[in-house]
Amino acid sequence: MSTYVFGDIQGCFDEFEKLLLKCQYDREVDQIWFVGDLINRGPKNLATMKFILELNDPVIVLGNHDLHFLAVANNIHPGVRGDTIQDILDSAERDDIVEFLRQQKLLYHDKTTGYTLVHAGIPPIWDLHKALSLANEVESVLSGPDYVSFLKEMHGNEPSTWEEHLTGNDRLRAITNYFTRLRYCKDNGAMELKHKANIQPDGFSPWFDFPAEDSKEILFGHWAALDGVTEKENIIALDTGCVWGRTLTAMRLEDGRLFSTPALGSYQL
Repeated sequence: MSTYVFGDIQGCFDEFEKLLLKCQYDREVDQIWFVGDLINRGPKNLATMKFILELNDPVIVLGNHDLHFLAVANNIHPGVRGDTIQDILDSAERDDIVEFLRQQKLLYHDKTTGYTLVHAGIPPIWDLHKALSLANEVESVLSGPDYVSFLKEMHGNEPSTWEEHLTGNDRLRAITNYFTRLRYCKDNGAMELKHKANIQPDGFSPWFDFPAEDSKEILFGHWAALDGVTEKENIIALDTGCVWGRTLTAMRLEDGRLFSTPALGSYQL
């Protein structure tokens, strides 16, 4: 049995299928983990989700695009230019996909392997125990009866710095932004959420450049501009920009081997 961790698919289903073949994935015995952004911006979002819904116990953390889909599907957000989720919105499986995504995590830690899975990152101010506890706060709301109220208040860049006394939607929004949108921050956890490239804004550094509260083996996606390079042995970036015309990447946990397949097109210009 092997465990394969896939970078951001974003609806690039044809590339996903090719990469599964390259990994020699065996559906009967192997497991798949996903670092989030399963859908949006690529061409085959419904096909991607139908495949994932049929998997036996996949491990998934949500990305910002997955949460964006939930907001659009619940008529909270009108969508933005570049969205490609209409195939799901028009499908008979729409409600099943919404319910499935609502039950997924923002942060996952596997005690057996020691790996932690997150979409964007973990700020240096939180140790693993604290991060898991805060992620659970959002996960409980998202999977609960009042999730629409959370989605209505989810968007926004403030508060940009974590404070333990934060409450309500400000608290949930900050936690969500750390796990699904973080790239650059300061040592006090202050986030800078506007820069997407690998040229850091003044006064900020990549979140993984700060000494962590504890030792973590972290697998993440979200930051395509890194093209898989963090220069940290224990911090592994798996978004290699398939939706931008580069590659789709997966890692086999048992030996750390990376597999990749080239994009069949550039879906975002």
